[in-house]
Amino acid sequence: MKTKIILKKVDPRSLRESVFITGFRTIGEVGYLATRHLVLKLGMRRIGFVTTPRYKDVAFLDEYGVATPFELFFDDKNKIIVQLNHFLPSQREWADFVKTTIKWMKEIGVKDSIAIGGLDKRYRTGQESFRWLKTTTSKVELDSPMIEKQLLMVGPLALYTAYSEIEDFPATILLPYAERDITDPAAAAVAIETINQIYSINVDVNELYEEARKIEEDIKRQLEAFQKESGRGKSTDRLYM
Repeated sequence: MKTKIILKKVDPRSLRESVFITGFRTIGEVGYLATRHLVLKLGMRRIGFVTTPRYKDVAFLDEYGVATPFELFFDDKNKIIVQLNHFLPSQREWADFVKTTIKWMKEIGVKDSIAIGGLDKRYRTGQESFRWLKTTTSKVELDSPMIEKQLLMVGPLALYTAYSEIEDFPATILLPYAERDITDPAAAAVAIETINQIYSINVDVNELYEEARKIEEDIKRQLEAFQKESGRGKSTDRLYM
């Protein structure tokens, strides 16, 4: 048994010339936050599922109904397919998961793709909000600098990039700078704003920035409480956690 893509109530021919967008729960969970936001804000309809041999034994209720680990959504108006990965596949399945997805996209005639990840913001050296890279066949051009040469990518996003290059499939990888150890909705907003720019759509990101503000305030309150409890409440104290 291998990774399978199961479509529901959609003619694959209607997906031709679509844009495919995906992301994974890695640094800052940027890829997941961004793709889920796109699904909800665009009111996308679910058109299918991805199953794997070591399928996650998890299901839950989301805004659109019963959610499964890996799902496919479609926006008819903007011709956008989103692969929403609520979880990471088993590491042993990463390669097959990615290869199956790319092969399927080529078969149905997807014209372009975006994959979203994150970069640890502690290593930012300039003022840019994100870095990026693209495969040879991608025609996307962006003002922000590309990822630094020889900086290694790892995980499913790296496999998506590598197999897209091997298969001559157009892929652009967006890497907003993000907090490493907490969810970072602001970084997800940066990714969506870039997608808005590339494809001339208008997905609102105010909720993501508001969520980021609340997270920042919550962390600040926790730090202040910790400093007070430790007897180090001076504003000049620096706390490393």
